[in-house]
Amino acid sequence: MPEEQVKVEVAECGDGIVVRVSGVLDALSLPDVSRELTDAQRGSGTVYVDLAEVTFMDSRGLGSLLAANERSREGAAPIRIYRPSDAVRRLLEVSGVGPVLTEVPDLPA
Repeated sequence: MPEEQVKVEVAECGDGIVVRVSGVLDALSLPDVSRELTDAQRGSGTVYVDLAEVTFMDSRGLGSLLAANERSREGAAPIRIYRPSDAVRRLLEVSGVGPVLTEVPDLPA
C-alpha cells in the first residue's frame, strides 16, 4: 500500500462494528473514511474506530471523527476511538479535542 493511500476495513465485533483505518487520513481519503463511518453508525451497536495504523491525520481527518461523534449525540450509534497511533494521539492533544472523543482500551469480546 503506498503511504499516501488509506485503507478502511469494517468488521463485526461483539455487539458493535470495528472500522479499521490505516495509512494517511487527510482530505483525499476523507470521502472513503466518512462514508464507512456514516454507514457503520446506521446500526445500533457501538462503532469502534481502530486508528493504530494511521501514519498521518490532518484536521480534515480529525473533522470526520468529530462529525461522527456529533452524529452519535444526535441519535446515531456511538463511536469509540481504539488504539490511536502516535500521530493521531499528537493531533488529539495539540487540537485539544482528545477529551471530546471517548477512547477505549479494549474491544468487546
